[in-house]
Amino acid sequence: MIAEKAEESINQAVAYELQNIVKKYGASYNSEHEGYAVLLEEVEEAKECLQIAEEKLKDLWKSVRKNVYADDTLWKIKVAAINMAQEAVQVAAVCERFEETIKNKNKVHISGINQNILGAAGRI
Repeated sequence: MIAEKAEESINQAVAYELQNIVKKYGASYNSEHEGYAVLLEEVEEAKECLQIAEEKLKDLWKSVRKNVYADDTLWKIKVAAINMAQEAVQVAAVCERFEETIKNKNKVHISGINQNILGAAGRI
């Protein structure tokens, strides 16, 4: 489990990243399709970082078994982990923006239903 202070820092990073996204692109996506596409891209980027870490971990295990250590293997795993954390922050921020898109669509949808009901009531 991660330390409480570190968790707070991650949550702050997500909030900051969301703020940057909203400032750059607006509070919500144009559609759920766009939100899904952006989320998919960010998840794929996080997976790429994980794959790099896994590859380097295999290299490290080979070194450990031979008692020969490559100086930069741990550093590469660390960099991959940091990059993965950054991508995870982006995934979380995109999820929040996607949630806002869905909320806005539901508000419009519900509002449209209410207007239809009111309009129909006026014709009775």
